[in-house]
Formats: sequence, C-alpha cells, structure tokens
Amino acid sequence: APSRHPPLSSNVRRRNPPTMIRDPSVLASIRASWEFVRHSRNVAVGNCNAATWVVGFNQTGMRDLCFNLILASAYSVLEEVLQALRDESVFACKSSKLGQLLVASKSVLPWQNWQLIDEGRDKRNQSVHDKGYMAHAEGRNYIAALEQELLTFKVLPKATPELWHW
Repeated sequence: APSRHPPLSSNVRRRNPPTMIRDPSVLASIRASWEFVRHSRNVAVGNCNAATWVVGFNQTGMRDLCFNLILASAYSVLEEVLQALRDESVFACKSSKLGQLLVASKSVLPWQNWQLIDEGRDKRNQSVHDKGYMAHAEGRNYIAALEQELLTFKVLPKATPELWHW
C-alpha cells in the first residue's frame, strides 16, 4: 500500500535532522557497543588505580595504552552509527569507511563538534600508523566528545554520569 505521507526532500531533512536510528535491533546493538566502551573505561581505571594504591604502580603508560584501545572501540561505534544512518537513507555515501561517512554526514546530521570528532579520528589513525599512543587525556576527551554526539543523535537514551576524568 502506498504511504500516506509524501517523501521528505533533502532540504526538509537538513532543516529537521534525524534524531535516532529507526531499526530497534541495530540501535540496541549500538547501545550495547557503547556500554562496552564505558565498561572498558571503568575496568581500566579501576585496575590502574588499585595497582597504584597497592604497589605504587606507575600508571601513565598503561593509561595511554588503555585509552588508545578504548578510543579505537569508540570510533568503531561511531562508524556503526553512521553506517546505520546511511543505510536508513538519512544521508548518501557509497563508502563504509569512517572518514567518508563523516564527510557525507557533515551537513545533514546535527553535529555538536564535527571538527573535533574528525580531528580525533585523524589523530587515532596517526597514532596507529606511528605505532605510538596519544596521551590518555587527549583520547579521553575525544571519547567524551563522541559520547556527546551519540546523545545529540539520541542514539544513547540519556546522559549518563560523567566518567571521562582520570
């Protein structure tokens, strides 16, 4: 049966950007992936703090390692979100690569700080190519920015307690 509602033009989509992924199973999977990011952060912080208090462990290198790994997971979640929105025809992009998805979604999605997100993606890639780690505080800030974007897109159901210090 034909739809009672006329299709939205691309101009209407830009004025009224989408706020959520429509497919409930995809949305649930993405939310679970983000919860893994947050859980990983809690495990890393808790273990490093405990090691410091118990045996005087110098945690700087371990924090950098942990937050670089968590940052990679966080950007994978963003990639899943953008692929889902592309698949739901929110924006057009032939690629499934994060960089191209970011560019294609820039003028369509209600980004809070697209430039920071793209900068973090670039720095994450650079640290991998250089076989090094960015400082944990820098990685932590990119993860917090990613979470804010997921809240803005209403991919996450609500703001969760701030856990991005350390």
